[in-house]
Amino acid sequence: MNFYEHQDRAQRRTKVIVFLFILAVLCITAIVAIPIGFTTEWDPVATVAASVICLLIVGIATLSKLSQLRGGGSTVAEMMGGTLLQQGGSSQTEKRIQNIVEEMAIASGMPVPPVYILEDETINAFAAGWTPSDAVIGVTRGCIEKLNRDELQGVIAHEFSHISHGDMRINIRLIGIIFGIMVLGITGWILVRFVGPMILRTSSRSRSKEGAGGAGIGLAVILFGLFLAFCGFIGTFFGRLIQAAVSRQREFLADASAVQFTRNPSGIGGALRKIGGITPLTTPTSDASQCNHMFFSQAMNAMFASHPPIKERIARVEGIDASDIEHNENITSTVVGDSLVSGFSESVVLDSIKNGSGVREIAVAKSRDVLSGIGDVILDAIREPWSARLVLFAIVVDRGQPKQDEILSKNLSKNEWSVYKKITAHVSNTNESARLPIIDLAAPALKQLSKSQLGEFNTLLTLLIKSDGVIDRFEWVFVSVIQKHLAPPNLKNSRAKLSLLRDSASLVLAMLAYYGTTERKDAELAYKSGAESCSLKQLKIPEMSSCTIENLNNAMKKLQKLRFTERERFLLACERVVVHDEQITTTEAEVIRAIGDLLDCPIPMFG
Repeated sequence: MNFYEHQDRAQRRTKVIVFLFILAVLCITAIVAIPIGFTTEWDPVATVAASVICLLIVGIATLSKLSQLRGGGSTVAEMMGGTLLQQGGSSQTEKRIQNIVEEMAIASGMPVPPVYILEDETINAFAAGWTPSDAVIGVTRGCIEKLNRDELQGVIAHEFSHISHGDMRINIRLIGIIFGIMVLGITGWILVRFVGPMILRTSSRSRSKEGAGGAGIGLAVILFGLFLAFCGFIGTFFGRLIQAAVSRQREFLADASAVQFTRNPSGIGGALRKIGGITPLTTPTSDASQCNHMFFSQAMNAMFASHPPIKERIARVEGIDASDIEHNENITSTVVGDSLVSGFSESVVLDSIKNGSGVREIAVAKSRDVLSGIGDVILDAIREPWSARLVLFAIVVDRGQPKQDEILSKNLSKNEWSVYKKITAHVSNTNESARLPIIDLAAPALKQLSKSQLGEFNTLLTLLIKSDGVIDRFEWVFVSVIQKHLAPPNLKNSRAKLSLLRDSASLVLAMLAYYGTTERKDAELAYKSGAESCSLKQLKIPEMSSCTIENLNNAMKKLQKLRFTERERFLLACERVVVHDEQITTTEAEVIRAIGDLLDCPIPMFG
């Protein structure tokens, strides 16, 4: 199962969650309504009223929590007590985690997610967000200080797997749903802990009959609170059941993907051993073996856990028998210091598209080369919101267009203009293949700009690319990817088929065909090759004049409605157009990866 199939499967799993949620709510409502029915001799008004109130409480709580979480990954991280790691980091361990996250993001073709630190000495991490563009990575202080680089890379690869498999969106919805079905227990706790005792204290100050009546009301409130707390216990049971139903197998998959990404089972295996207090593996085996059946009590303890048992995960990752794993309570910190023809072959491009955002070892190595080739001056600049803008201006400016320099000199302050000129010299010496990674690296810093600052940045960027009256493919890619990274996440499920959006697909394929050659006949042949590969036959190539930036943007927005397996077909069609002339330029490679990015289908770096 590849990236695209995982994404469609993740959307289908949402239906399972909704079904379990409805079942849980009905059970909780029945638990509330039946006792009230007995005490009122099944008075229909009282029974129905209790049921409706229960449904309203659960429904409003769920919708309220989901609305709160619309902010995406940063909202979840802050809700959990995370603190945004400032770009550059203040310690060696913070710089190391940031470097690993950047490596994995560039290798997978994703925008670099901001990193949040949770001040906790345990070893843990999470990925949160609706889409790759608004994802964040959260790690505990213990995680970055107690794991060595290989182990930390294994943990981060595990979290990137959750991003690429569409698990984050499910997890956010689970937060809202579980909160909704547990809210009765929270309400009961408030009644028992605060409201009931407050009424009792107030009534105790009065010796009148009203005071005695108040005491009775206070006791009734406490008893009702205990009843709601019991309902909350039932809600917790169903909440854990839902988590187990959708989470446990995904953890095995993420572990396996982490090994695939890093080609190093001892990395994530070592991290799991430290989490479980288990002796490090000294004699790893190459053949996977079956895990021993667990005792009944252990199975019951783990039945509704959201994660599989640590031993079982280690056994699968390292290919050993679970009974051979020994415990070791002594866990210590292990921190260590730490547009020419591109040369991309058709098979490499095809494999990267089919692989989706699944990171391969070669892509991780390539990302390290890209990072080292960018240079410290640019890396330091793109980690600050103020200077990140200047780096992106320097990338988009054509050195042969003095009008663009004139626009910048008028709109930038003297200090900004001076820094921009220094950055320009370094950007000129940077390989073209680093342009998209630089945008991805700049994403966390740009997201820290205020709304007005973002507006000014977008306005100036638009002025620059329109200054020469011609918008080429790279400029369209550049602006579109930046805007995608900074736009609110798309929360709608995508189920459309490519045949329903044939006009939009046709326009994008035509753009690729026209810009790949100067001869219309060659463009028509390239277009035909791509259109036929995705079953869009008997389509005439649109005129070049229709391939405007506005039309292309509208086409890409419509194509975001495609189900993910249909997006794969479309991306493969784009690849057929690009490779028709048997040459793939760096710009063409960037365009393919950018189209994937715009469709929330990150494509790994071409090796």
